[in-house]
Amino acid sequence: MAPTEAPATVGVETYVEQGAGSLTVVDGTSAVMGTGPLRRFIVEVEDGIGVAGAPFAGAVEATLGDPRSWGSGGRNSFQRVGAAEVAAGQFDFRVSLVSPGSMETYCPGVGTGGYTSCRYGDRAVINLARWATAVPHYEGDVATYRQYVVNHEVGHVLGNGHVDCPGPGQLAPVMVQQTLSLGGCAKNAWPYP
Repeated sequence: MAPTEAPATVGVETYVEQGAGSLTVVDGTSAVMGTGPLRRFIVEVEDGIGVAGAPFAGAVEATLGDPRSWGSGGRNSFQRVGAAEVAAGQFDFRVSLVSPGSMETYCPGVGTGGYTSCRYGDRAVINLARWATAVPHYEGDVATYRQYVVNHEVGHVLGNGHVDCPGPGQLAPVMVQQTLSLGGCAKNAWPYP
C-alpha cells in the first residue's frame, strides 16, 4: 500500500481560545486499518470551537491508517468507533480536539500552558491552536504538523516516551517534542517514515 497523501486542511488559521469545555463524540465507524493487534479509538471535539467533527475525524483516520504510522508492518491496526461503542466501553483510546483554554481541564497537572498538546490517561488531547496554526518552526506546513501531533500524542497513549534528536539534519523521531523544538533535526510526522 502506498503512503497516503497528507490530509486536507480542515481547520482555519484563526481559532477559538475557549470552547464550552464539554466534548462530543464524532459518531461513525471506520474500516479496520492495518493488520496488527486492533486498537479501537473514538474522536471527540470540544463543543463551541467551530470545528466540524467529521473532517477532523477523517484527518485522524488518514493519519493512523497511513502505513508510516503506528500500524507499520503489522505492529497495530486501528479502527475508529462511535457513540454505541463509547456507551458500551468498547474502545481503547480517545483523540480529542480541545481549545487552548480547556487544555488544563483535559490535561490536569501536565503543564501545557494552553500551548502544547498532551496525553492524559487514554486520551490524546490535540490543542486547537496547534491544529489551526502549527508552530513557527514548521514554517506554515500545517498539514505535516497535524500528522505529527496525532502520531506523537497517540504514541504516548501506546506507551512511548519522549526522545531527543539523534543528530543535526536527521529526521526527528516522532516522539521528539517537535512542538517545542526540532533540536537540530528535520521535521517528521511519522513513527516509521
